[in-house]
Amino acid sequence: MASYRRLEGKREKGQVVVRLVQEGDDVKAFIIGLEETGDPAEPTVYPSEEMDPEEAFRTVENKREMIGDAEVLVEMEVGIEWDPAWGELKS
Repeated sequence: MASYRRLEGKREKGQVVVRLVQEGDDVKAFIIGLEETGDPAEPTVYPSEEMDPEEAFRTVENKREMIGDAEVLVEMEVGIEWDPAWGELKS
């Protein structure tokens, strides 16, 4: 099972963050990826459109190997409940 940590404070350069937002009765996700590094082999472009959380977490897990097993952080709007189906969320 994938493991994530809650983002505390502001995102730092190079961190990958899945941002969860409330949209009506649904939760939507945005992936905030790495900044441009100049290395064409490093994936720096993540989808900026909204998607279901399941799709966002699958996407970051698929890309995690290419980015050196980077830690993925989670930013959640107030009121959003973590779904254990997304993985394990550590504080």
